[in-house]
Amino acid sequence: MILDGRELSKSIKENIKKDVETLQKKPRIDFIYFDDDKSTEVYFTRAKKQAESVGMIGSLHNLPVSTTEEDFLTLIEYLNKEKETSGIMIQMPLPKHISKKRVYETISVEKDADAISHINLGRILMGENDLAPCTAKSAMALIEKSGINIEGANAVVIGRSEIVGKPLAHLLLQKSATVTIAHSKTKNLKEICKNADILCVSIGKSEFITGDYIKENAVVIDIGINVMEDGSLKGDVNFEEASKIASSITPVPNGVGSVTVAMLLSNVLYLHKKYNNI
Repeated sequence: MILDGRELSKSIKENIKKDVETLQKKPRIDFIYFDDDKSTEVYFTRAKKQAESVGMIGSLHNLPVSTTEEDFLTLIEYLNKEKETSGIMIQMPLPKHISKKRVYETISVEKDADAISHINLGRILMGENDLAPCTAKSAMALIEKSGINIEGANAVVIGRSEIVGKPLAHLLLQKSATVTIAHSKTKNLKEICKNADILCVSIGKSEFITGDYIKENAVVIDIGINVMEDGSLKGDVNFEEASKIASSITPVPNGVGSVTVAMLLSNVLYLHKKYNNI
């Protein structure tokens, strides 16, 4: 089965739109990014349009790459206090001169649309899942869409980033999967993957995972998006080979990436309602 993210995204956004229509005050999301990152600019511009399509308000903050760390943090602090702002979404990865740790510590837990703050990530560790990083949340939703019984399943997550691999592993743990996190230093990666009932891949290497890494009838979630020289998009999994072995698999494009904006809007709506006591 091809796990088409577009169908899931459409359903989520339809429900969000109905919910937003009942609100007197509309949620607002503020996007912060730097002018040298064109891919983020495209993504945030598209996300702003989708936010507006469900009745939300979107605001873009396009900063010069010369912006100092202090000025960047000052903007976040301003939006933390801005009553009209329901959620803040920040470009990742950040420029080298800006500390990721300081950004994570500065963004308010009440406005943290991608759940990157230390407190929100800690809440996932403690078993909460109402607010989670959008990509991890999207991957989890597609796993559930596959129909696999997650409880007791062997799940392998390749990639250990703070906003994808680690939170996704904990979301799977909350569903009682037996979880292995693999990474660039992992030995015997192929053997580990071969034992996975659920294989989630986020390593940033085009078609790195081939058919001989995949267990028969496994659910394969390809989180990678790699832009090729001809402009086409490829995932971290060789789709042609893997689709012949897996029971369910996400394509690239139109897989996990298609759901992330819908999950972002879901997070913003959650924050808006929670902190406005709705």
